[in-house]
Amino acid sequence: MDYNKLTKDIVDGVGGKDNIESVAHCMTRLRFSLKDVSKVKKDSLDNISEVLGQVYAGGQYMVI
Repeated sequence: MDYNKLTKDIVDGVGGKDNIESVAHCMTRLRFSLKDVSKVKKDSLDNISEVLGQVYAGGQYMVI
């Protein structure tokens, strides 16, 4: 697995590095605080085989 490509693809999917205010993780999710949620490319994230889903709740955009 190419983790550098996976990271780039996820960051691009959430609207790019300039759209990220902060990021944290837990066992199953990357939790993003985003400046503008409308910039998320849901289809792009869905096309990443390692991404099992995505959820927006509590002001966080979570990539599973």
